[in-house]
Formats: sequence, structure tokens, C-alpha cells
Amino acid sequence: MAGRQSFEDVTAGLETKSDKIRALARAGYLRTEISSLLAIRYQHVRKVLADAGISEGLKKEVQLEREPVSIQVEEDAATTTVAPTSWEVLLRAGFRFLGEWTPGEDESFRLDAAAPTDGGVYSFVVDDVVMYVGLTQRGLKQRLDGYRRGHERQRTNARVKALILEALSAGKRVKVLIASPEEGSWNGLPVNMSAGLEAGLITKVQPAWNILGVG
Repeated sequence: MAGRQSFEDVTAGLETKSDKIRALARAGYLRTEISSLLAIRYQHVRKVLADAGISEGLKKEVQLEREPVSIQVEEDAATTTVAPTSWEVLLRAGFRFLGEWTPGEDESFRLDAAAPTDGGVYSFVVDDVVMYVGLTQRGLKQRLDGYRRGHERQRTNARVKALILEALSAGKRVKVLIASPEEGSWNGLPVNMSAGLEAGLITKVQPAWNILGVG
């Protein structure tokens, strides 16, 4: 696992196996890994961690994240005007208003509300017009914070951050809408409803900030 300390570094200076078990779990090692590395039974690892109230290492969380969907527009089509979509369309469909991006100092901004930690679909609305639609599996709080930081190495974050700053500098309101659809199924197979909602919205609405080359 990237960024995880080595077994030797974590257990250096620890004398008892119980201390090593606790330290390895806190360092991100799975219980099955700890059992193998220390050559002890899995049940022993589980008991030590349960007694210590440590839940780390119980299961491995797999996080899948991709870049938000962007629209590639051909040159001939770029001059075609797409009718703007009011944020009321999303509200009627089940999105809820979370808050607004508010300007700060030194080209910064912040969200004036606490974003939830669960995943879902989000939209940025400028003067009541839907300008951007995105998806996060990790959590809305973490994803929205990414736009606020806008690291240059994360191209989407940096690009959208610049667009938000431009709108705020022009005195416009930038609202944030969110939705967390329940998971569905198709013929017994799981379906990610959030991913489908994001892709469908972008195809239908064609938000300006989702179009490659904007900003």
C-alpha cells in the first residue's frame, strides 16, 4: 500500500506481539496481513484489537475514483448555443441545496456549509444556471475540498477552481447542489445509480464547465 510504513519501521522497538498488532493495525495493515507477518493466529489478532477498541485493519476499503465526465465538442458544434438549464430542474428531480462558495482572501474561497462524507452527485450553479456536474465515490466533503485547494497537478480541480474564482470575482453567486441516489440493480447485477445520473445529466444538460477547453 502506497504511503504505508514498512513492517520493520512500525514494529521497531516494540517488544510484545500485542504492541506490534496494535501498531500495525493503526499503520493500515489488514488483520490477515498482521497474522501472517507475526506468524500468529488470526483469532489472536482479532482479540487483541477488539480488547483495545481498534477497528482498523478489519476490512480493506477499496476506493474507485475517476475524473468527472467532460464533453468533447467538435469545432463546428462549438458555436451552437445550448439552452441553459435552471437549477430548479435539479431541485425538482431530487437534488438538494447544500450551500454556496464564498470568496476569501488571496484567491481563495470556502463552502458556507458542512458537506456530508457520503458519496454522490454534485452540481455547481452560477446565477441559477447549472454550470458543472460531477461524481464522487469517496465522499462529497473530500471531493469539494479538492476544488477549494485546486492543486495544479490535479488538472480538473485546478481548472474548475479557476472558473469558480472567476465567477465569484464577477460578483456572481456559486451554489452547490448534491444528490445521493440509492444503489440499484439490473437483472440481478448491481448498478451505480450515481454514476448513471452524472453521465445522463451531462449528456442532457451539457454544462458549460464540463466542456473541455473551458477555462
